[in-house]
Amino acid sequence: MLAFALKTLLADRGKFLTGLAGVVFSLVLVNVQGGLYFGLMSKASVLIDHCDADLWVGDRHISNVDLPRHIPEGWINRLRGLPGIERVEPYIVGKGTATLTTGGFEDVWIIGSDPESMLGSGWNFVSGSRDDLRRPYGVSFDVVDLAKLGQPQLGDWIEVNGHRVKLVAQTSGITGFVTMPYLFTTLENARRISNISPERCSFFLVKALPGTNIAQLRAQVAELVPELVVYPPQEFAESSQSYWMNRTGIGISFGASTALGLLVGLMMVAQSLYALALDHQMDYATLKALGADDREVCAVILWQALTMAVLGSSIGIGIVLGLREFWSSPLAPMVIPPPLIGVAVLLVFVICLAASLLPFLRIRRIDPAVVLQG
Repeated sequence: MLAFALKTLLADRGKFLTGLAGVVFSLVLVNVQGGLYFGLMSKASVLIDHCDADLWVGDRHISNVDLPRHIPEGWINRLRGLPGIERVEPYIVGKGTATLTTGGFEDVWIIGSDPESMLGSGWNFVSGSRDDLRRPYGVSFDVVDLAKLGQPQLGDWIEVNGHRVKLVAQTSGITGFVTMPYLFTTLENARRISNISPERCSFFLVKALPGTNIAQLRAQVAELVPELVVYPPQEFAESSQSYWMNRTGIGISFGASTALGLLVGLMMVAQSLYALALDHQMDYATLKALGADDREVCAVILWQALTMAVLGSSIGIGIVLGLREFWSSPLAPMVIPPPLIGVAVLLVFVICLAASLLPFLRIRRIDPAVVLQG
């Protein structure tokens, strides 16, 4: 039956290639859409994911790291005596408008860290380092944002919120969900640039001692500052991602387009298998006349569908890996974890098996007597 299934499948290469294209299209679409979705979501929590803090403490009404409400910095003293805490530092996420040398304007995020540890500061430096950010008026800028900031050079001065700052370091690939440039600097410089009063900050970053139970420490911190909310990094990252997903409807749009693509793939595979069944009605009638039952006939269709699934998945995975390698960028990152590829392959097999139902329903109605009539 397998040999018969493969021969009939390859007899008409046009129909076979059409079905195969449907399988490849479905697998590539699911992975690309999923990869772009995960990439966008990673941008929504990029500050959290690259910060070494064990707990984030902020206003109880915040759910997004990029949109904080400033809190009294003096409350930090309630936490510094807690056992299990290595250090607690204020952290600033401020907003500003940069005046460019070209005469244009660009909204920016201003990120300020404690100058001693620079916890939560920039990473992936291609020029300069965190140490350079400790220099007076020093800020970093990213390669991705060169065009937005007017093609500045290291050592240039720009104006942010009416304050002069010097570009002393350059990072690569740091961009948030709304793609506003991040300018990393020290705490006091960020406070000055963002026009935040001296007694306020955006978050407290808690770094625990090794071996500390983070869940217990979280409960203790929450008890000492009941006016604030305490997030472990993973929970805060999920909250930030959920904020943008719910506010922008990105989940619905990605889901709808993916479902449409799967439907198109299903129709292409089903149409190809059905057309092959029609072309080989006499062959199937001969099988039935020789004693083949519906189960054996069904096996032929399933072997054809599974052959398309295996070949299409192999080709599709190669295309997906190539797209991830050459198409992904900081502005549109494509994050494709192995589980996503596994789910996509599973969906492809389900599509092919579902598509085999239509030709099977047609073939099972064939009367073996048509062989004698022919």
